[in-house]
Amino acid sequence: MVERSLETGLVGIRSIGSPDDHAGRDLSDRFAAPQTTDLRAALAEGDFDIAWITARDVIDRPLREAIRACPRPVATSTLPIDPVMDLLSESDHGMPARFVPRMRQSRGCVSAMQLLEDFGRIECVHISMTAGQQQTSPWALLYDAMDVVHALLGIPDEVFAAHAGERSLQPDVITGITGHFSVALRFPGQAAASIVCSDGGGTWDRRILVLGSGGRLMIDDDRVSWTLPDGATADAGSTEPAEETHGVGELAAHHLKRVLESVEEAEAPETIGHVLAMCESARISCLTGQSEVPAQIIGSILS
Repeated sequence: MVERSLETGLVGIRSIGSPDDHAGRDLSDRFAAPQTTDLRAALAEGDFDIAWITARDVIDRPLREAIRACPRPVATSTLPIDPVMDLLSESDHGMPARFVPRMRQSRGCVSAMQLLEDFGRIECVHISMTAGQQQTSPWALLYDAMDVVHALLGIPDEVFAAHAGERSLQPDVITGITGHFSVALRFPGQAAASIVCSDGGGTWDRRILVLGSGGRLMIDDDRVSWTLPDGATADAGSTEPAEETHGVGELAAHHLKRVLESVEEAEAPETIGHVLAMCESARISCLTGQSEVPAQIIGSILS
């Protein structure tokens, strides 16, 4: 993922490291960049424009404090390791770094959001996000997918989810999650959504299907197509297909540049809290085998 991002020419490495010192030396040699052995010190004292955290299971409470104190932007492609209820007690809900590459900031999704006013009522959404284990985690993909669902339909009444794979989920443990999530969500007004996300897909692929009064929207990272209820293709204007399809590295590089140039605003803490509550509802449902109510988690935050 890092290698692909460098190929865009949009980013370059000042220094690189790993929680594992041996891996950090390998990365330093591979990318011909100085090795960072203390991330918190690097955030406070390093010479860089933006920091990018890609290693899984490293964003603990002390690192979050270091990110908040960092005078420069910090982005991450991974999520904090603490239980969600602990994260929700923090002012930024445990997400001080900007999450990249987020689906809602992709070219295809930005174009699709511009069409929704003309599209009309959204009745059903399906999201598929798959990747390889060297690219991201299913927990990060679940957050990304829930972020899209929340933007399109709001907070669901109920969430029912199942987790599959060789390694089962553990109660109150977020670290090391791998495998596949399948999630069904029911919303007020007879609207529904479903999500499938996995780190067992080998390659990066994010797709959204939106069904409603306007017909069908098919969205991926690079483009959107709109089919009307009568089967005709709508004139989507700014949604002409991209010349090329981008992988996770290219998408991350473009997103990092957008964050650095303040092209997009930081996500509101309230939105982050709602999305994390939806993810936690799915995780609990996987463990209990019962549907869960995100509003109950959100209510506990407010109380």
